[in-house]
Amino acid sequence: MTFFDPEWLVRIATAMLLIAYFIRDELKLRLMIIAATLVFNLYYWLVPDPPLWESVIGGFLMVGVNLYVLFQVLLDRTTFRMSDEEKRLFAAFETLSPGQFRRILKTAEWRRVEETTKLREVESAQEHVLTRQGEPSAKLYFIFEGAIRVAKGEHSFRLPHGNFVGEVAFVLEGDATATTTAPAGTYYVEWDAQALRRLGEKYPALGNALNALLTRDLAGKLRESYRPDDALPI
Repeated sequence: MTFFDPEWLVRIATAMLLIAYFIRDELKLRLMIIAATLVFNLYYWLVPDPPLWESVIGGFLMVGVNLYVLFQVLLDRTTFRMSDEEKRLFAAFETLSPGQFRRILKTAEWRRVEETTKLREVESAQEHVLTRQGEPSAKLYFIFEGAIRVAKGEHSFRLPHGNFVGEVAFVLEGDATATTTAPAGTYYVEWDAQALRRLGEKYPALGNALNALLTRDLAGKLRESYRPDDALPI
């Protein structure tokens, strides 16, 4: 008399698969499918004589495919394998998931004005012009370190790091609303606007998240520039 009927392995694995079909979270779904497949493989190996090697091999192939997809899911949800600089930049992209951020990171260019570095591209000019008021802007920028100069009409001011530049032109697909220049030492990230728009069209959720982020950035600038003393009397 045996304490455990091997036929229960099939029943257990089938029950695990049925439970997996009710799981919406892809990470848990993949883990459950892998576990069920391994239980099936245990049956194929232990019970038949000889073992069903083709089924065992097929099961391990299924496990391998699911492990690969599981790794992609984990990358989409975590900052694993991001450098410290990339993690700092990701902190500013509040509306994007790590996976979405990785997609736009592939098209990013890191630049520092007038400072030598072995890792990033160097601008040769003393002060680099990012955008010109009234002219098309083909780039979107994020100021990573330092501050830039912003000139709009007769007014000018400094814009510190942690802000986007060219976001209005990007969202509206129009001309730049101000002239912005980056002095020596400014460290910024640059994207080609058309490449970002194509990404947004290919991945609509990413495009919506990016537009929401840029709209929030613009709203923050308007809020910080408002002064109660400047309000007109009612």
